[in-house]
Amino acid sequence: MSNLKRLAHFVRPYGPRMVGAIVAMVGVAVANTAVIYMVQPLFDGALVPTAVADMVRRLAAVIVLLYLALGVARYLSGYLMGSVGYAVVRDLRVHVYRHLQFLPLGFHARHTTGGLMSRVTSDVLAIQEALTRVFVDLLRETMTLFGLLALMFYWDPVLALVILTIGPLLVTIIGRLAKRLRRVSRETQRGLGEISAFLQETLTGIRVVKAFGMERAETEKFRRSAERLFRHSLRAERLASIGSPLMEFIGACGGAAVLLYGSWRITELALTPGQFASFLVAAFSTYAPLRRLSSANVRVQAAAAAADRLFEILDERLEPLPAAGRLGMIGGGALEPVAAGSNSIQPMPAMVHGIRFERVSFAYADEKINQPVLHDIDLEIPAGTAVALVGPSGAGKSTLANLIPRFYEPTSGRVCIDGIDLCDIRLDELREQISMVTQDTILFNDTVRANIAYCQPDVASEAVERAARAAFANEFIAQLPDGYDTVLGERGLRLSGGQRQRIAIARALLKNTPILILDEATSNLDVRSDRLVQEALVNLMEGRTTVIIAHRLSTIRNADLIAVIESGRVVEQGTHEQLLTRMGAYQRLYSMHFAGATEPGFLLEG
Repeated sequence: MSNLKRLAHFVRPYGPRMVGAIVAMVGVAVANTAVIYMVQPLFDGALVPTAVADMVRRLAAVIVLLYLALGVARYLSGYLMGSVGYAVVRDLRVHVYRHLQFLPLGFHARHTTGGLMSRVTSDVLAIQEALTRVFVDLLRETMTLFGLLALMFYWDPVLALVILTIGPLLVTIIGRLAKRLRRVSRETQRGLGEISAFLQETLTGIRVVKAFGMERAETEKFRRSAERLFRHSLRAERLASIGSPLMEFIGACGGAAVLLYGSWRITELALTPGQFASFLVAAFSTYAPLRRLSSANVRVQAAAAAADRLFEILDERLEPLPAAGRLGMIGGGALEPVAAGSNSIQPMPAMVHGIRFERVSFAYADEKINQPVLHDIDLEIPAGTAVALVGPSGAGKSTLANLIPRFYEPTSGRVCIDGIDLCDIRLDELREQISMVTQDTILFNDTVRANIAYCQPDVASEAVERAARAAFANEFIAQLPDGYDTVLGERGLRLSGGQRQRIAIARALLKNTPILILDEATSNLDVRSDRLVQEALVNLMEGRTTVIIAHRLSTIRNADLIAVIESGRVVEQGTHEQLLTRMGAYQRLYSMHFAGATEPGFLLEG
């Protein structure tokens, strides 16, 4: 329940509404108790042959007014608490999403996209249910229960104590059910996350599924996941459903005891029929609050399981952000936690000398895969030069490049710009000076213009079009239905692979940064497009410090330096001509893939 208590941090900004809701809930309890109290004068004064007409009219008017007050109080308590709940859930959802945005890339590599989506959607919905409905039930029904108990003690303390003897038994049953239900609810939420992850993965990769004829196999996997979720859900439903029948049976036993004892008290003239009727109505009216409290407990356990999963994310350490990057309050709600960075944070230097890797080693922080990927890398990238990283797939080329924007931190050694460790440079300023074009081109479900101007949404249209022309994308963009205002669809799948790549290159051109990382930037282009983009890249790379990961000779030959990487180590460095004369690893790769090749688009290594 500790994580549920942590949600109070998000509720605090809405304290005045909470107070108003609680006052309204007290009004509900008082009105409910007053209505049941009115049973006594009705039985003893109005529903007798000697009843006075004026008194009956007054009682009728009082009952109408009480029910009016009860309705207004119920409305206010539900509306005010609902407004708090929805506001808190809005803040929580934005908070979790924002936290995800600032978590290191390694965290996202360890978690499935669908699983994270389920936490922002279904888990938050469980908490929304708790805040908008369950909390109202817990407070309102608890207050009503105390009001009814007070009325029962007012009429007959001994008879009220008989009723209260049932309480400990009910509490014990509810407590045991709650523990089991919370465990099962957590399993159910995890099952929902697995199904979300599976759906996201298979629907995104539907072309691969169809190409390999795996529709039936994937359907069977989904069926097994759905079956596991069904079993967890059924266990949760069984535990949730058994509470009410048990409480009804125990309540019936208590009611029978009250009836026997109360009839004896009337014969002894210790109670009037009206008093006993009021007591009996109060006693049986306690069942509804108890039933709602039992149902609320079920939903509280589901919300507690969801809160556990959400705070697992919120407790993850963020990327080190500078103090200037702190964003304060989210919505009207919670404070944004920011992980502390280095104590010697410095602004990004105007690079003069270049980037240097000094005895850099790296291993992914994964319990299942803890093998080093890079080993004692020493590499210098002088400012304004282009360095190509070549080697077999899985050699560590992309991992090495990912250390420059600090997507990952070296396990040992350091990466420096002009002698300053990247860990001592403000992360936001560092990444502002780096552009990336990757093999897996990501475009958003937005217009062409918005995708090119992704990091500069207010840039002039002329600048966007200049970047597109420089990337040789303007021609095909002009042929789209709405030109630059054409919405590309999810992941930009309305475009070919080469067209998506040129949009990504235009995006990098527009950002116009001193450091450029090209990770297979031309891998999806045909020969004609490759030649066009090579010309654009030559212009883009001029005067910039560029790291190129490429399989195409046409890209590699333009580099000032080529570093050959094998098994996470730099085994050779030099220009294209120098490496060919050494008869080493580069010459073997070249001979294997370029013997007799005449087209510049042939692959060096695939």
